[in-house]
Amino acid sequence: MMKTNESSELHRLQTLLDAARLLNSTLELKELTGIILEVVRSEVPVERLSVYAIDRSENMLYSLFSQDVTGARISLPIGSGVAGAVAATGEILDIPDAYADTRFNKRFDPKLGFHTNDLFTMPVCNRRGEIVGVLQLLNRLRPITAADREFLLGISVFIGLALENAWFHSQLLAKEQLEHELAALRDRLADTERISVVSEMFGGIVHEINNPLTFAMGFAELARDQEGLPDHVRAYLEKVMLGIDQTAVAARRFQEFVERQNTERAPLNLAHALRQMTDLRSHEWARHDIQTALILETAPPVLAHESQMQLVLLYLIKNAEDALLRCERDRQLRIHLSGTANQVRVEIYDSGPGVDPDLKPRLFQPFFTTKSKGAGAGLGLAIAASIVQQHKGNIRVESEAGRGATFILELPASLA
Repeated sequence: MMKTNESSELHRLQTLLDAARLLNSTLELKELTGIILEVVRSEVPVERLSVYAIDRSENMLYSLFSQDVTGARISLPIGSGVAGAVAATGEILDIPDAYADTRFNKRFDPKLGFHTNDLFTMPVCNRRGEIVGVLQLLNRLRPITAADREFLLGISVFIGLALENAWFHSQLLAKEQLEHELAALRDRLADTERISVVSEMFGGIVHEINNPLTFAMGFAELARDQEGLPDHVRAYLEKVMLGIDQTAVAARRFQEFVERQNTERAPLNLAHALRQMTDLRSHEWARHDIQTALILETAPPVLAHESQMQLVLLYLIKNAEDALLRCERDRQLRIHLSGTANQVRVEIYDSGPGVDPDLKPRLFQPFFTTKSKGAGAGLGLAIAASIVQQHKGNIRVESEAGRGATFILELPASLA
């Protein structure tokens, strides 16, 4: 009997050593969770195994196995559910009847197409003894013995070390991907801004020169048709008329280009666009001590040109930032998305100095600005209003001097 026990102990020790090597062989979460599944179930047979990683910055647990089983990631706050309770307290929970325990979250079973009978849940820690994850065994195929517990405690140390490294690696990759997406977004917005600024300015210029061009062409034709006009003068007038015509053609082509840009529209989720803007500007908010609230209610998509609508949101947010920078303290920015079946509404509130009632009618006019000389051209809000009008929406401001301002963007919901 002693030889059998010694053999069993040696086997489990060898399993732990092999598992330690395997667990430290990868930084990929998917590979790591597969290794954990294989190692644990080889010693403690259960129907299903779940591993949760802890994100302390968000105070959340994220399941690693369930996303592979169902294609949907399960997340829950620390302290919620059985796994959340273990993450909060560090206590091992052996629950023989899951549905009889008030901490068990019954809503996950139907989503996973599974029925949980019993649970064995334990924390996994890093080398500093900090809880970095939770290991959960569901529906044991035989009773969990003292030797099983000892094995699980031993393997949990290696799982904790590997899980912390792999989770940190995945977060770095996610951060790099986010930074890449934000850089691409900044580039798109810069391109859209250049086109919008040029089109806004060019539209005004074309309007201003259209009548003079028409008069110039008319008088040139009259002069060319005068009797007795020397041939070389007639030739000069032909060249003048050709130049005027080429100028008009160039103007029409640019306007056609801008109009084509405006027609490239598709259903757009403004909640996603607002999250992107939040990620894009969060560093500036932290640097200037701007306290921000992003409130996203359920809202239908809008039919919009994505880059142009992102530019509208950026201009409105930057306008709010500029107002807040004129405050010494209590810099509050609130972005609120809401919607009905027919309309989507975005409210951007800032606790800045507000807008003088006499200035409200001029806010969306080109080249009007309340900034100091050289701080801005006064085109941002004008471009935003122009784009919104092209999308059959409207934009307005509600404000009282000294009591902040709320810019309200309303767009028709996409019927697609």
